[in-house]
Amino acid sequence: MRLLAAVALVAVVIGGCSEIGLGETLAPPSGIRGTVLLGPTCPIGGEPGAHDPVPCLTPYSAELVVLDLESVVVERITSGTDGKFTVDLPPGEYVIAPEGGENPYPIAQPVPVTVAPGQYIEVEINYDTGIR
Repeated sequence: MRLLAAVALVAVVIGGCSEIGLGETLAPPSGIRGTVLLGPTCPIGGEPGAHDPVPCLTPYSAELVVLDLESVVVERITSGTDGKFTVDLPPGEYVIAPEGGENPYPIAQPVPVTVAPGQYIEVEINYDTGIR
């Protein structure tokens, strides 16, 4: 009799937890992590070292929008002063686009990304200053 009562109690507790969402499994987090860079921040010329892989780049705090494939805004994000940002998103196809400004520079191109289940995709957004 005690065994039957214990089994019934466990069933009630499990059933109650499911009704309030405790028995459901949650999908692991996913999204986008990235860095925003601004450059060049100094004139690029023919002097030695001018064509090094990272000439005159600096982290940049920028306003970005994350769009779905129908160009609907899903999130608005701002990178930190170190240029870094993270946004949690469900798996899917997205485009990270620079938020429009009044001046033509600095300018960045939209970046398409695919977020996989349980993963964060790493991206780099490059803003061009127009300095040459």
